[in-house]
Amino acid sequence: MLRFYVAAAQTAFRRQLIYRWANIAGLLANVFFGAIFSAVLTALFQARPHVAGYDLRDALRYVWLLQAMIMVVLTFGWKDLLLTIRSGEVVTDLCKPCDFFGYWFSKEVGRSCYYIVLRGVPTYLLGMLLFGIGLPAGGAAWLGFAVALSGAAALGITFRFLTNILGFWLVEARAFVLMGEIVAQFCAGSYIPLPFMPPALYQVIVWLPFADMLNLPAQILLGKVTGGDLLLELARQLAWVAVFVLLARWLAAQATRRVVAQGG
Repeated sequence: MLRFYVAAAQTAFRRQLIYRWANIAGLLANVFFGAIFSAVLTALFQARPHVAGYDLRDALRYVWLLQAMIMVVLTFGWKDLLLTIRSGEVVTDLCKPCDFFGYWFSKEVGRSCYYIVLRGVPTYLLGMLLFGIGLPAGGAAWLGFAVALSGAAALGITFRFLTNILGFWLVEARAFVLMGEIVAQFCAGSYIPLPFMPPALYQVIVWLPFADMLNLPAQILLGKVTGGDLLLELARQLAWVAVFVLLARWLAAQATRRVVAQGG
């Protein structure tokens, strides 16, 4: 069975390779928004040399790390599962000799791996070229980043699954998918770096699962989360992954009871 899930991930990876021009357009979009955010932050740091313990280089690295990770973790406009529910094609997935959630999770792991290699790395390299931000801290920070990014990708995949599976109950679930994307991106630090938010709001958001999707990996690689705090943050991220997976599997079990195929 493990070979089936690996094959599903590999197929999803190869499928993404077909959309070369779409990837180039997406890469340019990431670079464009990264440049816009960088210009705003540069103006901010001309007035204040340090904000929330960040200097200009840290802030720029944060921005470009998030631009590099965003398609790995929070894929824009992902409605793949929702569309199969609306069309009825989901029945073919339910007939496969595998776990329904595991099948979709495996496919999205393959897609995330594609975006790491062909979107994330090029985006950050272009940020280095345009703004001279260099590479963040090395050593143990990279190991912590790899673990946190894996957890973040799992959170993002499961969150997308949860919003899409609402299509089993709602005639029009696209609004909930869009709202989920906006809330997740805001609380993950995509629009405003979380450390720059008011302290009271920041203390609330960091306990939400969305902060573990983009903000946590970036802060680890920047050396802002270390030692015991790093272990605590990774444990909290793992706990959220477990909660999301259990909820996704439970909803999937409830949803499949609603499916009627060929009168059965």
